[in-house]
Amino acid sequence: MKEEPKVLYLVSEQGFSGLHTICLGITLRLRRQGYRLGYMKPLGNRYRKEGDLLTDDDAYETRRELGLEEELKDICPVIFTAQLVREALSEGRPDYLSSVRRAFSRVSEGKDIVILQGPLAAAQGAFLGISTYRLAREFAARVVMVEKYDDAFFVDHLLCARDAFGDRLEGVIYNMVPPVRYSFVNETLKPYLEETEGIPVFGVIPEDRPMKAVSARELAEGLRGEVLAGEDALENQVEGVLVGAMGPEHAISIFRKRKGQCVVTGGDRSDIQLAALEVGMPCLILSGSLYPSSIILGKADELKIPVILVPDDTLGAAEKVDLILKTSRTRDPRKLARIEELLDMYLDWERLLRMTGLPPRS
Repeated sequence: MKEEPKVLYLVSEQGFSGLHTICLGITLRLRRQGYRLGYMKPLGNRYRKEGDLLTDDDAYETRRELGLEEELKDICPVIFTAQLVREALSEGRPDYLSSVRRAFSRVSEGKDIVILQGPLAAAQGAFLGISTYRLAREFAARVVMVEKYDDAFFVDHLLCARDAFGDRLEGVIYNMVPPVRYSFVNETLKPYLEETEGIPVFGVIPEDRPMKAVSARELAEGLRGEVLAGEDALENQVEGVLVGAMGPEHAISIFRKRKGQCVVTGGDRSDIQLAALEVGMPCLILSGSLYPSSIILGKADELKIPVILVPDDTLGAAEKVDLILKTSRTRDPRKLARIEELLDMYLDWERLLRMTGLPPRS
């Protein structure tokens, strides 16, 4: 009798928790240990176009990184788009659950374990009949939450997930835990969850600045901006965003404390621009399609600091940069190596493997 593969469903209740990064790190580790691995994201929420095929960005990148042979349409059978919503709300809508079942059958063939990645949040897809809650039951999956620590809902999302998943919820991985909260999560919250609530904590992974960073090139592409200077330094890493709307003297003191962040300011604010260049900020984004002086551009080229011009107003541009930082994907080989290091250090691999039921391998 053919043995069915183990199924591990990695999901989030709140979104922007680093779910894809953790999922990719775990799949890389399991593949390195020699397990026959399948991967699937049943509902895609970050669509991209590959030739004539509309697929999910996470699914595409994971397939490429792992060298998977399954077709993209099986790795991500349903893509959440405006067209899909119209179809789903019309008469005679497609049977999305059947599509996911067929894709899962193909992806799981001959595998030891299938890793399922949830969408933005576990409830997404409920009106399609393919919420994470439904699919976890459908595929008899073991569920592990990946949650970003939040002071306001520090345990609420997890307890609500337990109500929804029942005994399929095997535990939680806390990700991107701020340094000031790390000891609380590890020394107070973790024992409470395990001893009082009976929920295993497989890992407490600290916030890691390099993992949060994106390149100036990614910002330029995401903002559809024009690179005016510093083209040779577009790989400069940006860890956050600052709005340059203060006086120049105040700006310098702030910039020195937050040197890894890009500065968004008006194209006519040469005083702020000079302050950012003087401190050595990794990137300068100028709003309002206002070109700076040639002095600014010359100095930026000399100091190897990219200057990107965008049509948005300053606040709008800063909000877009913040969204790019929150939703950035782990594509840089340095980031892939770093997430494997973090998981080796902070994830209890032996406990996780025992939970899946996989036989141990060196």
